[in-house]
Amino acid sequence: MTTIVCPYCFTSDRASRLPYRCLMARTGLRGATACAPESDGRWAAFTGVPAGGPAAQRGPCFDAPRGLRAGRGRAPCPACGVGTPVRVCRNCHNDLPSDYCDQGSRIIALIGPKSAGKSTYVTVLAHELRHRVGREFNAALATMGSATQQRYRAMEDDLYHRLLLPGPTQPAAMRFNDPLIFRLSTPRPGVGRLRDGSRHTALVFFDAAGEDLAGAEAMDRYTAYLAAADGVILLVDPLQLRSVREQLPPEMEGRLPPVETAPEQIAADLAAQLRGRRRGEGKGKVTTPLAVAITKSDVLHPWLPHGSPLGRPAVRAGALDDADRVAVDQDTRALLDEWDGGVLYRQLDRDFAEFSLFCLSALGSPPPAESPSDAPKSGPRPLRVEDPLLWVLGRRGLLPVRTARTARKGRELR
Repeated sequence: MTTIVCPYCFTSDRASRLPYRCLMARTGLRGATACAPESDGRWAAFTGVPAGGPAAQRGPCFDAPRGLRAGRGRAPCPACGVGTPVRVCRNCHNDLPSDYCDQGSRIIALIGPKSAGKSTYVTVLAHELRHRVGREFNAALATMGSATQQRYRAMEDDLYHRLLLPGPTQPAAMRFNDPLIFRLSTPRPGVGRLRDGSRHTALVFFDAAGEDLAGAEAMDRYTAYLAAADGVILLVDPLQLRSVREQLPPEMEGRLPPVETAPEQIAADLAAQLRGRRRGEGKGKVTTPLAVAITKSDVLHPWLPHGSPLGRPAVRAGALDDADRVAVDQDTRALLDEWDGGVLYRQLDRDFAEFSLFCLSALGSPPPAESPSDAPKSGPRPLRVEDPLLWVLGRRGLLPVRTARTARKGRELR
């Protein structure tokens, strides 16, 4: 029995119990009369649309017919008889992508201050997963649903063709940030390339402003999302750290972002919210895997030791190299020791049972000094942008991981 997590309100439900929404087709089978729209009060309440207004008028919902193959496929509307593939969350009445209910889903929570570049990060990450990283793992990434397809296409066109950086994430008190939903297809372990051995997983990226974690009103919208997350990626802008700002060249002074919530405070607020949703065990540590990524590594070259893995891309052969991940974690800890005396990672160590540190650059170089809202003229040239997500997927068994033990076993077999 397939259980899905709604990518909008993050409630769990059995796929077979999800209702359908009528398409209100112009030509029906029963009297050739199309269904009329109805006011969907539940959807309106979730999105903030006036319940009595025209925007709340949507196709009527109806229960899934019995015996419809675990609730999948098209179902005929009981009023007009026209088949519809549109499934609806029972809690918030948001429409779900047609194939979202057919596979397991992984919720990836993405948090950080506005200056961390979360929207830029997701745009570049998805681009890399579709191209370079997809080739490395023989994987494919596709958008799910027309909303994600249109939104991601616009984000990718702006960044890669118009060289325009996305605007900052709006706090939840101002608007609800819709998720981006992708289908990741990877080979099943032990299955040859000539057979249909694909494993499909729905990836849901939900972008939250770090400031939302401290506000009770906004946090109401995000607690369910955080509790449902299979992994959290916390982006940390090093330009928020006073010690880094003081050591930058004078020409950078006018281009520094305003100081926002400290990363250790965001981490502490995140842990508090997850504990409230019973995602902690023994000693109060949270069990959700947390990937902490220092962004904008392109400005950190003066701090990197010679030969550091932070300055070069990972080398993979269809599997994650855990030794490389450990080396990245250790060098990132050394940087934090130099910058803040280890305040951040000591906070993480107290609050999270499992976390790893990363260092990445989504653009590869800073925006032009004369136009800080533009991408570099060379376009994005990311470095290690995929590392945090791949680690989370590896922890969930969705990608092969090469540890010292597996590498030794492979040498013995040869």
